[in-house]
Amino acid sequence: MVILLCIICQKLAAQQYPVRVQVQTLQPVSAQLSNLYNGSQARMIVTLLNTDLRKPTLNVRLRLNIKGTTIALRNRDYGSYPLVQLDAGLPVQLSLNDLAPYFNLDNLEVSGIPRAQLQQNGGKLPDGFYTFCVDVVEANSGQLISNDKQSCAPPVWISTSEPPLLNLPRKGEAVAFREPLNIVFNWTPRHMGSPNAAFLTEYEFTLVELWDNNILPEAAFGTMPPLYQTTTNATTLLYGPAQPPMLPGKRYGWRIRAIAKQGADIFDIFTNNGYSEIFYFNLQEDCQPPQQVAATVANGEAAITWAPQPKMFEYLVEYREQGNDNAQWFNVKSNDPQAVIKDAIPGHKYEYRVGGSCSLNSKTLGDVHAFEMPAKDAVDSGNCGLLSDIKLANDTVLKTLKPDDLIMAGDFPVRFTTLKGSGTYSGTGYITIPFLGYNRVKVKFDNIQVNTSHQLMKGMLMTTFDSTKLQGTNVDTIVKVLSDMASVINDLIHLTLDADYVTVQKMAEAIKKAAEEELPEELKTRMNHAANNLVQAKTEYDAAKKELADAKTPEAKAAAEQKVKDAEKKFDDAKKEVETVNKEKEELVSNVAGIIVKAIKELKEDAKDWDKSTDLPAKMAAMQQAMYNKQGLEETTDAGIGVAIGDIQPVTLSDAEVSDEMKEFDGVVEQFHLTNANVKAYKLVSAIQKFYETPASIAQFLSKDVALKGTSMLKTVMTDKMQGKKDEELIKVVKQSILDQLIIILNSDQLSK
Repeated sequence: MVILLCIICQKLAAQQYPVRVQVQTLQPVSAQLSNLYNGSQARMIVTLLNTDLRKPTLNVRLRLNIKGTTIALRNRDYGSYPLVQLDAGLPVQLSLNDLAPYFNLDNLEVSGIPRAQLQQNGGKLPDGFYTFCVDVVEANSGQLISNDKQSCAPPVWISTSEPPLLNLPRKGEAVAFREPLNIVFNWTPRHMGSPNAAFLTEYEFTLVELWDNNILPEAAFGTMPPLYQTTTNATTLLYGPAQPPMLPGKRYGWRIRAIAKQGADIFDIFTNNGYSEIFYFNLQEDCQPPQQVAATVANGEAAITWAPQPKMFEYLVEYREQGNDNAQWFNVKSNDPQAVIKDAIPGHKYEYRVGGSCSLNSKTLGDVHAFEMPAKDAVDSGNCGLLSDIKLANDTVLKTLKPDDLIMAGDFPVRFTTLKGSGTYSGTGYITIPFLGYNRVKVKFDNIQVNTSHQLMKGMLMTTFDSTKLQGTNVDTIVKVLSDMASVINDLIHLTLDADYVTVQKMAEAIKKAAEEELPEELKTRMNHAANNLVQAKTEYDAAKKELADAKTPEAKAAAEQKVKDAEKKFDDAKKEVETVNKEKEELVSNVAGIIVKAIKELKEDAKDWDKSTDLPAKMAAMQQAMYNKQGLEETTDAGIGVAIGDIQPVTLSDAEVSDEMKEFDGVVEQFHLTNANVKAYKLVSAIQKFYETPASIAQFLSKDVALKGTSMLKTVMTDKMQGKKDEELIKVVKQSILDQLIIILNSDQLSK
C-alpha cells in the first residue's frame, strides 16, 4: 500500500503545473485579429500566476492557439516573442500591446486556409466558432509549464455582417423638388440578428452631386467630392433646408457606411469595409402625380379617370397583368384627365398607375391601383371579316408616334412594336381580336396615317399569320404560366380553334402541369387525355381547313367540311371534359376539407402540452447567466441579443477538449432551445387552427399555402380518399404532414418570415 501511494503521489505531482493561466475575451469578438490587441480598451486579457514557491522567479513566453471550425492558428516555436517575468504569488495581466507579437502573422502557423488569403484579408477570420487558448512555455528549457486544458477562453462565435440595404429614395427614382426641400433617406441594417448587434453602430451618410450623366453613377460617385456627409445612429435621415441646397434637374448619388464602435474604438465587422451599394436619383421640378384616380369597367373596356394636374402637359396610364412581376408595362397617353384601356382580356386582373410629364424627358407616376375585367361566356364576333364604313370626325394628322403606342383600327386595338416615319408611318405591331379568344396577331403596315384621337385614318394593316408560330410578341397572351387549375379553366373558356397552334399547345401544357400538381392519379389521367385531345383537334382542324380550301369537287368539299365539324366537336368535348374533371376535383376537395379541419383541431389538442411559455423566461435567464455572469461579462442592453445567442449552434469538440464548464453551458443552451422550440411550435399550431377553422377556409386557401405544402397535402388526402381509406387514417396523414412542415420551418428559422 505504501508503494501504491507513492506511485499515485508521483503521478499527481507530475500533473501539477507551476503557472496558472486565465484567458478572457470580451464578447462579441471581431473577425479582425488586430481588434484584439489594438484600441483604447482591452478585448482579450491573459492573466498569469506563478504558484511555484520553489522558483520565486520564472522567465516565460506565451504560445497562442486559435482553434476554429475550419481554420487553426498556432504560434511558431521559433519566433520573436518578449519575455515575461513571473514572481511567485504575484499575478501578471497582459493585454493590448503585450499580446501584439503573438498575433503577428509572421509568428503564426496557419492551417485550414492559405496563408496568402489570411494576409490578403488583413488577418480577418472566416465566420465560425473559435476557441482562444494560451500556453506558457519556460524561456530557457522550452518546457510547457501551464495546463493546456485549462488555459482557454469560452468558445465564441465570430461573424462578418453585410452592410445596410438602401431603401429610399429608390435606385434611379425621379424625386420631386419642393420648397422647402424635404427628402427622406432610409436604409435597413443587416447585422441586428448576429452578435455584432452588441456593438454601437454608426452610419456615415454621403451625398454626391453627379455632374456627368454619360457615365455610370457608380463610377462617377468616387470622382466627386461629397456635397454633404454626416454620421447618425438612426436608419432614417431627413434632408431638409438646414443641409446644403440641391438643385432641380440634377442627379445625385448616395451611400451608407456602417461603422461598429465601442467607446473610441472602431471594429471591422462588415464586408466591403461597411460600404453599401450606391443609389442615385434625379431631382425634378415639383411634379406630383394626379390624384382621385378611379377605374370604371364596362363593355369590355376600362375607363381611367383622375383629377387634373395643371403642371402636366401630357398624362400617362401604365398597366399590366396583376400578380406577375415579370409582366410588361403597357401605356396609354392622353392630353385630358381620362384614358381608355381597350385591349384588356376578360377574366384577367390588371394593375395600373397614372402619371405624366411636367417637363421633357421626365415622367412622374402615382400609386398602383387595380381593376378586373369580368369574364364573358361568349364573344360576339360581329361582322367577322367585314369592316363597317367608319367615318372619322377627326382628320388632324398625328405628327408624333412612338413604339408601344396604342391606336384603334376600327374597333380593334393595335399596339406598335417597331415604328419609323413622321406623319406617315411604317413598321410592325400586333392587333387584339376579341372573337379569336382575345389572341394577339402580328401585323405589318406601310404609309399609314393616324389622327390626333389615335385612330387609323389612312392605310392598311396586314397580318403575318403563321399557324405554326406564336403570333404575339413579348407580351402576355391568353396562355401564361398558370398557377392553379382555376386559372387554367378561366383561360380555357376563351380558347377557340382559331387560335394559333402554339397557343393551344401551351394551354395543353398548362393543363397537364396543373393536373400533375393538384390531381389524384385517376383524375390526372383523364385531364391529360383531354389536354392531348385539344392539341390533336387543333391539328385535325388546321388540316381539314386546308383540305377545304384546296377542294376541287363537291364531294371533296363535303368531306373536308365534315372533318372540320368533327375536329370542332372533338375540341369542344375536350374542353367539357376538363371542366368536368375540375368539378369532380372541387367536390372531392369539399369532402376532404372537413377531415382536414378535424385533423388540425386534434393537433391543436395534442399540442397543449408543448406550451412552455411560462418556463421560457427562466430558461432565458439561465442561459444569459451562463453566458455573461459566469464569464465575468456585462450583459448587453439589447433585448434581441439573448435570442441571437440562443440560436448559436454548439461547436463540435473532442471529449478531451470539452470541459465540465462547457458541458454545463451546452446543457443550459439545449434546455433553452427545447423550451423555445416547443413554444414556437404551439403558437404555430394555434395560428393554423384559428385560420383553418372551417371547411370553407380549407377549400379556399389551403392549395395556396406554400408553408404547409397545401397543394401536395390536398393531393395526397384526395388520393387516399379515392382509394377508400377511412377518415381516421386520413386524419393521421394530415397531422403527420403538418408536423413534418413545422419541423422544417422551425429548423430553418423561417418563423419570422
